[in-house]
Amino acid sequence: MSIKGNVVRIQRFSVNDGDGIRTTVFLEGCPLKCRWCSNPDSWSGIVKLAVSKDRCVGCERCVNVCPQKITSLFDREQVNEKCDLCGECIKRCTQDAISQMTKEMTTDEVIKEIEKDFIFFLSSGGGVTFSGGEPTYQLEFLRELVYFFYKKGIYTAIETCALFDFEKCKDVFEKLDHIFVDIKNMDDDKHKEYTGISNKKILENIKKMATLNKSMVIRVPVIPGFNDSIENIEETAKFVKENVGNPKIELLPYHMLGLDKYKALGLFDYIYKFKVPTKEKMTLLENAVKNCGVEVIRYK
Repeated sequence: MSIKGNVVRIQRFSVNDGDGIRTTVFLEGCPLKCRWCSNPDSWSGIVKLAVSKDRCVGCERCVNVCPQKITSLFDREQVNEKCDLCGECIKRCTQDAISQMTKEMTTDEVIKEIEKDFIFFLSSGGGVTFSGGEPTYQLEFLRELVYFFYKKGIYTAIETCALFDFEKCKDVFEKLDHIFVDIKNMDDDKHKEYTGISNKKILENIKKMATLNKSMVIRVPVIPGFNDSIENIEETAKFVKENVGNPKIELLPYHMLGLDKYKALGLFDYIYKFKVPTKEKMTLLENAVKNCGVEVIRYK
C-alpha cells in the first residue's frame, strides 16, 4: 500500500550527495532549527506558501479568490493560521509570484519519478539520496522508499542530523548503502544555542550507526564564530576516529544560498548572515583533520 508524505523537492543529476549521478529526495520535517539552515522550506510548523515581493504587482487577485479569506499573503501569521494550500491563489497569479514549496506525494509517485533516472544510476554508479530536513522525521514514508530501492538493487544514501530513536530506525539504516551525518559542534552548550537541541543523542546515534559497518562520512558545516576553531575541529576528528570505522570527514563551508527561501516564506526573524569561511581557513581546518588521522573527503 502506497504511503503519503510531504516532499520538498526531487533534485535530479546531483553530484554533491554521494557517488555518481544521483537523485536527491528532500523530505519535509526536522527537529533542529539551525541558524544557518539553507532549507527552511523543509521546516515543520509553517505553511510552505512562498510569495515574491519582487514579482508581486499588488493586483490582489490572489486574496480575492482565497476560500480562507486571507487578506494578505504577506501576513505570515494569517497564512500560517488559515492557509490550507488549496492552490487557488497560485492559479490566479499572473506574475508567477506565488508558489508551493512542498508537495504531498505517495511513495508510488516518488518511485515513478525516480525510475526515469535508473539508466543514469547504472551508468555512473549513482543512486538515490534521501535528505531534508531530517528524512527519518517521516519514518514510514522513508522506510517504504528505502525498502523498494533496496529490493531493486539501487544504491541508496541518507543525509541525517542523527536526532532520532535509533531502534525505531535501525532496520532502515541496515538497508542503506551510505550514511552522511552531521556533527555541528562538539560543545553541547553551543550546540543548544545555535540549533535548539543538545548534541548528546546525536553523538550516541553516530556510535550506534557505526556498528552497522556502513560506508559513512561525517559532515561538518563550517560556520565562522560557531564551530570553526581548530580545537573544535580536532575534537570532532578525534571523536570520529575513535567511533567510526574507516573515518572520513567532509568540511562544508557556510553559504547563503537559502536567503531567498527565508524571504519568500516571510521568515525574516530567522535570517542570520554568517561570514563565508576563506579558502585559507578551510585548508587549515582540513589539515587539522588529517593530522588527527582522519581522511578528508569532498563531493563536488
